[in-house]
Amino acid sequence: MIDMSGVGARPWAQSLNFTRPRGFSIFDRLMPVVLTAIRAALAIPSYRDMVEKRQVTHGAEQIASFINLAQGAAMKNNEVITVSWSRTDSDDWCVGAVSGDAACNCTVTDSSSDSSCQIGTKGFVIDNSSSKDRDILHNIDGDGSYAFDPVRGLLVDLDDSMTMELRSHSGDFRLNLVVNNTGRVILCSDSADHAVPGYEVCEQGADVQLVEND
Repeated sequence: MIDMSGVGARPWAQSLNFTRPRGFSIFDRLMPVVLTAIRAALAIPSYRDMVEKRQVTHGAEQIASFINLAQGAAMKNNEVITVSWSRTDSDDWCVGAVSGDAACNCTVTDSSSDSSCQIGTKGFVIDNSSSKDRDILHNIDGDGSYAFDPVRGLLVDLDDSMTMELRSHSGDFRLNLVVNNTGRVILCSDSADHAVPGYEVCEQGADVQLVEND
């Protein structure tokens, strides 16, 4: 018998192809961290813009709703309703409404005071305490008060008007709240540079010249 065990055969250990397992390099481990950091850095401005847009729109819509309620109360109750406002250099602001043609003082917190803002027996004031973004109201322009006519909701004095400027903390987004002599509330961006999506840029004549209050 011929022994063929050594002919054309390789040792068993040499016939297998062992591959040494390859581990993760430092680069492999750091890459997910780097990518996550890049995505976070890109997302921060977008998130900030979203928050600031909401700050401005929420504040403007709250005040607009308040003024519309005052106008509606004038027609519903068939009485003159006077709206007045105040803003200080320390960013304390308020808007109030009262039955009758004499302006109330929206800074008065005592409901028993003759100068408090009430319609009927209910206090009627909105101020910075109702908003976390107390400094969002930047300017108010007007002579301090105006009155709604009880029949059509127009301003009693058609020469009256009011304009408020609301700004985000960065100042990148701004809305003007304008009450014209028809009593209509208009929300618009003061310019294309500070436009808030969903609101048109104020038309010429819709904006009243603002006086800086700081």
